[in-house]
Amino acid sequence: MKLKTLALTPILILMGLNAESLTGTTIGHYAKPGAPIDMSYISKSHDNNESSRVYDVNITLTTTVRQGTMSAKVNVDNRLTPISSIEKKLTFELSPKQKKYPINMQVSAKKDGLYYIRLLTKIDKGVGSKLRAFAVPIQVGERKKIEHVIMKSHSGENISISKAVETIRVAE
Repeated sequence: MKLKTLALTPILILMGLNAESLTGTTIGHYAKPGAPIDMSYISKSHDNNESSRVYDVNITLTTTVRQGTMSAKVNVDNRLTPISSIEKKLTFELSPKQKKYPINMQVSAKKDGLYYIRLLTKIDKGVGSKLRAFAVPIQVGERKKIEHVIMKSHSGENISISKAVETIRVAE
């Protein structure tokens, strides 16, 4: 029994590390004025091998608007390969009974890196339309450490400090 436990423990730990998922939401965070749409996502790998990694991506669009039409243009990073069929433009008819609108897809990547699925959403209520853009990250392989320094201002806002080279030329 102890031998089986010792043999299986490293495999289970590696499976747990490889099955890490990314989650995020815009609900409750500051947003520039635009369409009253929020987005939540979960991207999870379910097949990690050397040749290809498959990710389930579940995106949920949420809106407080109860009538009209919501559309979403979906743009998948060109280094990601769609496995399930993904329509480039999705349209949802808004109703008072429904608040959440799901978008589910599968993608794969052959190389490690950080990739994005971008959404450009729009609500059309007949009088006009408003837009809001989102990006859903897909992390393939191990996350790399950020090499730049992030500091906070007195108001709590993030400040990124990066190296830069400046050249000044005298205008003639």
